Amino acid sequence: MYTYLGSVPLKSGEQMDLGVIRCPDPSWGAQIKPLLGHKDRPAKEFFDAAFERPLDSLETRFYVGTIGGIAVTTVMIVGARGPAGGVGILGHVYTRPEHRQKGAYSQLMAAQMEDIRRAGYGALTLGTGFETPPYWIYHRFGFRSIDGVSGKMKWLANDEVEAQHFRPGAAIVRPMRWDDWPQLNLLAYQPAEPATVCGQAAAGEASAGGGREEHHSRTSEELPRSWVFRVKEQGGAVEGMFQAMRRNMARGVPITALTLASAHGAAVGWAILQPDELSFADGWLLDLYIYPAFRDEAPHLLEALPWPPRERVVAYSSAPDGYRAAALRAYGFKVVAELPGWLRRGHERCSLRVFARE
Repeated sequence: MYTYLGSVPLKSGEQMDLGVIRCPDPSWGAQIKPLLGHKDRPAKEFFDAAFERPLDSLETRFYVGTIGGIAVTTVMIVGARGPAGGVGILGHVYTRPEHRQKGAYSQLMAAQMEDIRRAGYGALTLGTGFETPPYWIYHRFGFRSIDGVSGKMKWLANDEVEAQHFRPGAAIVRPMRWDDWPQLNLLAYQPAEPATVCGQAAAGEASAGGGREEHHSRTSEELPRSWVFRVKEQGGAVEGMFQAMRRNMARGVPITALTLASAHGAAVGWAILQPDELSFADGWLLDLYIYPAFRDEAPHLLEALPWPPRERVVAYSSAPDGYRAAALRAYGFKVVAELPGWLRRGHERCSLRVFARE
């Protein structure tokens, strides 16, 4: 469904109409998809699906600027309703080359941000190059780098959005849905945890070198946050990797993806069991991450997985004594290998442990 949002003059003197397309809407696919023909295959397949049919409760909006009825600039918002309002991802910005340097996208983004506020959204995330021209456009509209050194950015409607979104409470485990996508990206953008020690060996557990690993100051979070979503500690690539995972699932790859959802409606964790690429799919990989306030729910996530009988499952974690390591041990995993100093955190290095379960 197309909704007209107004008309604005460009620097060239041309008049551009502004509007938003709420998917599904097959009639607009033929106009918008050619603008995004340079995107990768998972993204293109998502566009096809979004224009054609509902994807769970995911809200897909394409904001578009048209001149003479022809789309010249566009931006996509995918979103879902959360406990503090809508949570979305801003992406797939494109302006036709002949219409660049006219202020077309800036005009469209102004209308898009106004519309998204009216729709009750509380948070948006995006990824771009740090301090590039697009970065400063987003900055002008209230987006800020999540760490001050990267182009991973977020916009919050107010200072309480994230506290409300991630507030503690009961939680349930359910299959991962398309509408989890924007919330999982916000979860991946959350800061690393307060400093403690890096790689301290658990009681009675020796390091690979036969002695104890040295203590190093670091944050307490076990690395990586996610292998599947390529999140080392904060940020990562949920935006793109989620689409790739869904594409693999649609093609019959045996992936089980579960979401830990709070009673308030926030996605606060995940567990993914899929063929392990490093074993050429001869084994399985477990990917587990939970927001700090909900980590007592780790056993419930593991219990809900369909464990393959008599097949090896691996998981990776830097710390031997965090919530993930404890949950893995309780479920029969053991440390079978240690890669000393394998992961870099600032100026320090942490060992990566390989947990395995037969």
